[in-house]
Amino acid sequence: MKNRIVISLLLIFSINVPAFGGGITIPPVTEKSLPNGLELVLIENHELPVVYMRLVTAAGSIRDPKGKEGLASFTANMLKRGTGSRTANDIAEEIDFIGGKMRISADRDAVAVTLELLAKHLDVGISVISDIVLNPVFDSTEIEKYKKQVLSAIIQSKENPHKVCSDNFNRFLFGDHPYAHPVEGNSESVAGIIRKDVAGFYDDFMRPNNSFLIVAGDVDPDIILSALETAFGSWMRKEISPLSVTTPPIPDGRRILLIDKPDASQSHIMFGTIGVTRRSEYYYPFTVMNYILGAGISFVNRLMTEVREKNGLTYDIRTVNDFNVLPGRFYCSTSTEVDSTFKAIEMAIAIMKDMAVNEVSDGEYNQAIGFYSGYYPISLETPGQWAREISKVKLYGLPDNYIRDFVKNIKEIKKDDILKVARYLIDTENMAFCVVANAGVVKSDLEKLGKVTTIRLEDL
Repeated sequence: MKNRIVISLLLIFSINVPAFGGGITIPPVTEKSLPNGLELVLIENHELPVVYMRLVTAAGSIRDPKGKEGLASFTANMLKRGTGSRTANDIAEEIDFIGGKMRISADRDAVAVTLELLAKHLDVGISVISDIVLNPVFDSTEIEKYKKQVLSAIIQSKENPHKVCSDNFNRFLFGDHPYAHPVEGNSESVAGIIRKDVAGFYDDFMRPNNSFLIVAGDVDPDIILSALETAFGSWMRKEISPLSVTTPPIPDGRRILLIDKPDASQSHIMFGTIGVTRRSEYYYPFTVMNYILGAGISFVNRLMTEVREKNGLTYDIRTVNDFNVLPGRFYCSTSTEVDSTFKAIEMAIAIMKDMAVNEVSDGEYNQAIGFYSGYYPISLETPGQWAREISKVKLYGLPDNYIRDFVKNIKEIKKDDILKVARYLIDTENMAFCVVANAGVVKSDLEKLGKVTTIRLEDL
C-alpha cells in the first residue's frame, strides 16, 4: 500500500526526491515546488508524534538599506504582532494553547519562522504560520511598542563587554560592508524605522519565490501537501532584486581597536580576518583544521590546551568561522585577566601561525577525522535537526549530496589539505583586532602588535 502511495504522488505531483541520503540513515524526503515558487520539503519521522516547521526567506540583514540597519530583523519580529484576523495576543495564546513553540528570527542571510508542535495540531500550525507570513498588518502602535523594546535592548547590550567586542570587531573588520552592522541595527537606525520601511521590506523580499518551507516529523505527504498548497497557494510571487553586495576585503596589516573600559578586570578579545563559505573548495579542509586549532566543539584543540590548560590564561578560547552566503568572519575569541591580555593574544597568534607552517600530527588528524565521522550522523536524529540541516542545503545552494557525502568528504581530507587551507586563511600579519579593556593597562602592550585606535566605551 505504501509503495502505491509513493508512486501515485510521483505521478500526480512530479515530486523530486533529492539524494540527501547515503551513508547516513535518511528519513523519506519529499519535495515539491508550488506554482508561486514556494519550495516545500517534507521529512518523515514517525518515531514521535511531533512536527517541526521551518519557513525560510532569503532576506537577512545583508538586505538592510543604508541608514535602516536592523530592518530585516525588525520586519521579521513584526510578523507575529498581528494579522488581518489575529492580534498579537491571539497568535501567542493560540500557540500556547496547543503547547507549541514558535520562534521568528533574522540573521545575516535569512528570516526564519519555526514552529514545534504535536502532530495532532498540525492544522493549527499551518494556519498560524501561513497567516502571519501572508497577512501581516504591521500595526503602527505595535511597531512603536516593539521599537522601544529593541532600543532598550541595544542600550542594555553596551553593558555586555562580549557583545560590545563582537559588534565593534565586525564594524572594524567589515567597514562599509553590510556584515559590519549588528543584525538588530543600532540606536540611530532603529529609531528611524517607520511602518513604510517595514511594509516595503516585506513587499520586496518576503515572497514565495524567495522562500522554502520544511515540515519534518510525523507527517503524511499524501495529506499535508494538499493542506500546504491550500494555505500558501495565494501568496503572490514577485521578482526579487539581485544581491549586489560583493565579498568583503581582507584586512591590510594589523589594525587594533581598543575600547576603553576603565573598570574592567578582564579583557575581551576578538581578532581575525575574512573566512570561507560552505561552497568554498576549502570548506571540508577548514572544518578539520579548525577542530584541531580551536573549534568550540573540541576541548582538546591546540588553543584550549596551550592557552587554557597549560598556561591558565583563560577559561575559554576558540576560533570560529561565520558561514554566510558571502565570506564572513574567521576569528579567535577569548577573555582574560587584564594583566595577561598581551600574553594571551601573543600566544594565540603563535599557535595560529604554527598551524599555517607545520603539518598537524597523526594523532590530531585521526582524532578530528574520527570525531566528525561519528558526530555528524548522530547530529541528525530529530525532526528539527533534519530541518535545520536541509535548510543549509537550500539557503546556501549546496549540492543535494551534501548530507549524504559529508562524512565521505571529511574522510578524504589529507594532512596536506589542512596545511593548504591554513596557509590560505591564516595570515597573522594582516588581521583586525578588537579589545575591550582598561586602556591604561593594555594599550602600550597592544602597540607592539600594530597601530592602536582607542575609543571610550561611553562614546559608542
